[in-house]
Amino acid sequence: MDDTIKESAYLLSIAYLLLGLIFILLALYSIPCLWKAWKCRQFFPKIFYLFILAICCDQATYQVLYLYEVITAIKQEKDENSQTESFRIIFFQTIYVPDAIFFVIYFSLFWQFLIMMHHGRIKTGSILVGKRNWNPEQANSKVRLILYLYIIGQATVIWLFMAQGLSPKAIMICDIAVNASVPIIVIIMVLYLNIKFSGSPFVSNRYEKSNNKIQQLLWIWILLRIPQLAVNVVVVVYNDELIALMGGKLKVTFIEQLFLILFIVGDIIIVQIIPVMMAMSNSFLSALLLDHNRMNQLFSVETFSGEINVQEQTQGQVPLKNNPRDDSLFKDLKLKDLDINDRQFFRKYNGFGEIKVATIKRDAKKYAVRIIQFKELSSFLIDETKQEIEQINKIKKGYKILWFDFNESSMYLLSKYYPNSNLNNFIHKNTGTDNQQIKDITSSYTNKQLLIRVNIATDLIKAIQNLHDQNVVHGHLNSSNVLFNDKFKLKIVDYGLRAIKKYASLVNGYVNKNGYIAPECLSDKGSVVSHSAIKESDIYSFGMILYQLFTETIPFFNMPQKEIIQLVQEQQSRPKIPASLNSNIATLIRCCWQQDPVKRPNYNQILQTLKQISDSLE
Repeated sequence: MDDTIKESAYLLSIAYLLLGLIFILLALYSIPCLWKAWKCRQFFPKIFYLFILAICCDQATYQVLYLYEVITAIKQEKDENSQTESFRIIFFQTIYVPDAIFFVIYFSLFWQFLIMMHHGRIKTGSILVGKRNWNPEQANSKVRLILYLYIIGQATVIWLFMAQGLSPKAIMICDIAVNASVPIIVIIMVLYLNIKFSGSPFVSNRYEKSNNKIQQLLWIWILLRIPQLAVNVVVVVYNDELIALMGGKLKVTFIEQLFLILFIVGDIIIVQIIPVMMAMSNSFLSALLLDHNRMNQLFSVETFSGEINVQEQTQGQVPLKNNPRDDSLFKDLKLKDLDINDRQFFRKYNGFGEIKVATIKRDAKKYAVRIIQFKELSSFLIDETKQEIEQINKIKKGYKILWFDFNESSMYLLSKYYPNSNLNNFIHKNTGTDNQQIKDITSSYTNKQLLIRVNIATDLIKAIQNLHDQNVVHGHLNSSNVLFNDKFKLKIVDYGLRAIKKYASLVNGYVNKNGYIAPECLSDKGSVVSHSAIKESDIYSFGMILYQLFTETIPFFNMPQKEIIQLVQEQQSRPKIPASLNSNIATLIRCCWQQDPVKRPNYNQILQTLKQISDSLE
C-alpha cells in the first residue's frame, strides 16, 4: 500500500475511532434513560430510548470494525476482493442502518407527540380534558404492528445486501426515499395538529412546555434530514470512489483527505450525535415521560362527596396539603379546622374566587382565605400549583401562602389577613367608583394629603423593585392587589399562580386584563396575562395606579376588554389627567405609561422624582 494512501487510511481510521468512542459513551449514557423509560407505563418512550441505545451500539461497532479492517489492509492479511467486500459492507451499514433505526426512533417520538397533543388540551365549556373524537392510544396495537413489520422488512433488506442480493445503489435509493418522505409527512401532520388544536389551550403551563420541547426536537430532526439526503445522493453518485478511498486504494491529496474526513465526521456529528444528545438531556427526558394518565385524573364534584384527603392511593394522586413555612400551626391543618366567616372580606367578580376572613380553631388570629370554585381539577394541576406556591414563599419580603387545600368543589388558599384592606378601597373610601367621569378633585388636596399619597407611591415602587430584583414580574398589578397591614405598610399580592389562573380563565371566566395592564400584555391570547409580561409592564401599571391615586379615578373603569385593547394598544390612548394636578406628578405618570417599554423610567428615576415632589411639599 502506498505511503500516501496509508496516511489517508490512518487519518480516516482515527476519525472513526474517535466517533466510536463517542458512541460508546452515548450508549452508556442512554442506559439510565432507557431504565427510566422502561418504568414508565407508556409504550413509545420505551421504544424511543431502546432504539437510541441500538443506534449508538451499531455505530460504535462499525467504527471499531472499520479500524480493524484498516489495520488488516495495511498488513495485507486479506486478499483484495475480501478486503473490498468488507469495506463495502462497513461503509453502507454505517450509513443505511442508522437511517433505518432513525425511522423507528422518529416514528415513536412522533406518535408520543400525537398522544400528548390529545391528552394535553382542555376543551372549554364542558371542561373535558383530552377527550377527543379520536384517541391515538386506541390505535397503539396497530402502530406497534406497523413498527414490527417495518423492523422485519429492514432486517430483510440488510440481509439481502449482506448476501449481495441488493446493489449499494439500490439500497441507498431506498434510503433516500425514506429520508425524503418522512419529513414531508411529519411536517404536514404537525401543521395540521397545530391548526386543529389552535383554539384549545393546554391543561397547564408545565404540559405546554413539555409539548413544545418534544415538538422542538421533532422540527430539529426534520431539518437534519436535509444534509443526510445530500450525503445519500453523494454516496449513490460516488459510491465506488468512496469505498476505494476507505479501503486505501485511491490516492488523494492532503486537502482531499481533510475534506473527506470533515464530510464524513461532520455528517455523523450533525445528523446523529447532536440529536441523540438532545434526546438524552434531562429536560427532554422529563418532557417525554410526562404521565398524561396522572394529569387527566380528575377530582370532580360528581366523583367525591365530603372532604378529600387522598394519601396517594394510586399512582397519579398527590398529597393535598402544602406546608411551605414548616410551621407546626399549619403542618397538620385540615379544612375542618378552619372557621370561615360567611361575610366576605373582599369579593372577586372576575372568576378567581372570593376572599373571606377565617380563624383556626386552636388559634384566635385572623387569616384571609381565598375560596375558588371549580367543577373539577386534575392532580397534575394541583401539583403545579403547589410548586408555584413554594416559589412564591421563597420571595423575600413577599406575601406568603400559608396553607393550601381543596375539597370536592373548591380550592382554598390561606394567607395573612390585612385589616386595612387594599389601596383601591383606601383611595375610594370617600368617593364612589360608579362615576366614570374624571373628577377634578386635586384642587382640594392639601400638601399633607398629597404627601401621604407620594409616600404610598414611594413604598409601592420599592415593593415592585424588591420583586424585580428577585426576577419576579407581577404582570397584572393594580390597586386591588396592593394591601395594607395594621401598621399601614403595603404589601403586593396576587402574583404567580399562573397555572391555576389560566385554568380559572377557561372554566370560570377569570379575567385579569384591565385598564392597568401594559399594551404589550394586552396582545396575549386569552383573558389572563401570560409570560409576555416584563418588568417594564409593572412600571406601566404603576403609572396607572399613580393616576388613580392622585385623581381617585379608576382607569378605563367598567370598559370592555376589547375597547381597552383598541384604545391602549391600537390608538395609544390614555386617561385624561386633570390640568390642576401637580405638574411633576402628571409628568411622572405620563412617563410611566409610555407605549414603548424601553422609554419608561427605571426605579431610580422614579424614586428620585418622588423625592423631589416630596421635598417640594414639605
